[in-house]
Amino acid sequence: MTDVYLALDTEADRRVVLKIVEYSSDPYTQLIMDAERRGAAIQSQLQSLDSRIVQIYDYGEQGECFYVAMEYVEGTNLTDVLRAEQRLAPSRAARYAMEICSQLQTLHSFQADIDGRQRAVVHGDIKPCNIQIDLNDKVRLLDFGIAKVITSTRNLTHHNLGSPAYCSPERVKSTNVDPHVDLWAVGVTLYEMVAGLPPYQAQNTRKLENLIQSRRPPRALPEDCPPALKAIIGSALAASMEHRYASAAVFENDLWAFLNNQPTLAEAQLEPAWECNETVDRRQPPAIETSLRKQKIFRRLADVERISLILLAGFVFGLVLFIPAVYVFRLSELGALLRSPRDLVHYDLAGIDADWRRYQTLERHGGFLGRFSPAVPASETLHANLVSTANQVIERYRNSSDPRVENFDWNKARVSLKHALELKPSDNETKGKLALCDGFAEFARNSASAKSSFQQAVHYIPQSPDPHLGLARLYVYAFHNVGQAMAEFHEAERLGFHPGPRETEQQADAYLFRAEQELKWANDPKTDRLNYLSLAQRDLDRARHLYEPIDGFSRVSLSLHQVYIDERARQRLQAVVAKSRPKPRYTKYARHRPWR
Repeated sequence: MTDVYLALDTEADRRVVLKIVEYSSDPYTQLIMDAERRGAAIQSQLQSLDSRIVQIYDYGEQGECFYVAMEYVEGTNLTDVLRAEQRLAPSRAARYAMEICSQLQTLHSFQADIDGRQRAVVHGDIKPCNIQIDLNDKVRLLDFGIAKVITSTRNLTHHNLGSPAYCSPERVKSTNVDPHVDLWAVGVTLYEMVAGLPPYQAQNTRKLENLIQSRRPPRALPEDCPPALKAIIGSALAASMEHRYASAAVFENDLWAFLNNQPTLAEAQLEPAWECNETVDRRQPPAIETSLRKQKIFRRLADVERISLILLAGFVFGLVLFIPAVYVFRLSELGALLRSPRDLVHYDLAGIDADWRRYQTLERHGGFLGRFSPAVPASETLHANLVSTANQVIERYRNSSDPRVENFDWNKARVSLKHALELKPSDNETKGKLALCDGFAEFARNSASAKSSFQQAVHYIPQSPDPHLGLARLYVYAFHNVGQAMAEFHEAERLGFHPGPRETEQQADAYLFRAEQELKWANDPKTDRLNYLSLAQRDLDRARHLYEPIDGFSRVSLSLHQVYIDERARQRLQAVVAKSRPKPRYTKYARHRPWR
């Protein structure tokens, strides 16, 4: 229903992808038009949160068409890759799927502003031709034209679009769309990358839908597919939804565990994903799978069991010689665990607390080794991970246009920085970042405490614009102090910050608040009413000039409407004041004296 071109934007001098939908009065074309229009709006908002989302340059109506102009990502889509290579290596397929899940996590956690309401979003059309592999072998998720908003009143919503081969049994049956349909489609795509063919194929769409709804197990995966990846694909395509992955983050974490040779949740499932006979399922026999699972479990025995086994061997070969070596080996293993790579994007509070407990155990038992203790290098890695985790929260706020402070995980950043300070108590930069996060966390509850925290952050990190952004926001909304707010915005820009629509809205709000206060003073007959009316007019003009270029962002449309209301109120009050002014008793005239 759409035509897609590689085009040249002659004004910006860049190549773009131009998608065009021709107008038609039939209902299906209208459905396509609505989907493309909604998808372009959602994709524009998502790109500010995740740079991997393809950027929308422009969209709208022209002539007899609706068009979308978007970023051109040079490379090839996954369909062409599979056509050329037939199958992908398991590790490469898992890495591509993990990156897709990471982008879906951004999408599923995003709340789109639709008709003034915040609503969840799903992609709805995950398949190889909508997955682009760029020149750096990075994955980019394409085509949000089918992206569907889930209303706040229902968890599911009907959607008639989508590719049947990648639709889950529930979607085929009821046409309902929720985040689980995206996860199923990722599972199908992962299967296709590993096996070279989709898990379900049939002669026509009706037979294909019947096959998917029958919940039969898919064809067996190739013999060279690792058991852990087979288990992951089995969980992703499980017949029962409760046996599948609950979210994109859980799916992504299992893929990360497979790529890092760690145990996966899929392998630990006690119940099989499919109830099938052995003639259909050509996987390894249950006895072998159980043996492999036990081997992995034994390799990762708890520390107490490991020490017990080593102590038993040490008793045989000599307690005096072997016990110290075992003790040091255990500490080294614990230190190596702390120094292993961390997925900082999903490094949640549970992971932070677990690493902190490991470090305390390592420090408590390895302190006698001095500078040779495994705790020394582990503390450097842990400190870097903790600070980087907090930096991600701070930088995400700085670089986004999200106007809601509570949409950022300040608590995770604070916990990370508190532990980092325990490792390096004299680190002023960490102290400043902790004070900054304290300020944002206290912003809505205690403005005085937030102000003190932001000022403390300015003291410790004077070259950072972030504390000034916090103070500016506080002066606008808590204290309604325009002068102080503008000074803080100016200081943030001097330190290298480039304001976006969020900061423009804040400045406009500051002028609107002051103009409304000046109008209140102008209503008091005891004041210099004309002076306050003049000041209110000036501030309303400033607010309007700031609002108009960003109309449609956040609450700008409502605020701009309020400016017009206040301007009419000012004009009415101006007329009342002019009429109430007393007329002079005498009028002076210049005396004319003719020349003599």
